[in-house]
Amino acid sequence: MKNIKTVVGNFDANLISTRCAAFESLLDLMSNDSRLRDCPAAITFFQDVELSEAKRLINEGKFDQALSILETSFKLLNKVYTDRSRVVLCALCRIVACAGASDGTLAGPVERWAQLALRRYEAVSDSDLLLIYIPLLHTCINIWETLGRDKSKLVEELNDLRKRGMKVDSVPTLMEAVDTLDTM
Repeated sequence: MKNIKTVVGNFDANLISTRCAAFESLLDLMSNDSRLRDCPAAITFFQDVELSEAKRLINEGKFDQALSILETSFKLLNKVYTDRSRVVLCALCRIVACAGASDGTLAGPVERWAQLALRRYEAVSDSDLLLIYIPLLHTCINIWETLGRDKSKLVEELNDLRKRGMKVDSVPTLMEAVDTLDTM
């Protein structure tokens, strides 16, 4: 009988409303306190379960289902962390990689997410995060090509990086680069 009471009680509108408000307060508190926000336990709490599930779905080729999980996770992370924080940019690039791997079946979302990722990278200077910029450019060039969009600005950016001595060929895929950065 106790289990029924617990299940039924958890769907009470007032309880749900109270818990939602409390969770929003927690998010506000964490977003304003870097000690809380940047501790590994917080990052684990906000993304590990969803990230594991999304990776499993990606490995199974279920990109649309993985994308849905990654989008929801990104929206939560984006509430707590800054637009150009490591955790947010990794989540965003993982979305682009997942949507890009769908072979054009997710055309609308992939272009929107790719454009957002490119905009967010405009002011990034953290050398760790720059490790995934070149794979992001390669992925976006492929996406633009698949969608029939003009990719000349992206190719020009890649060539500028090459001229500055950066390795732009034979780089890991965007998903591999994000996974590598996550382990650093």
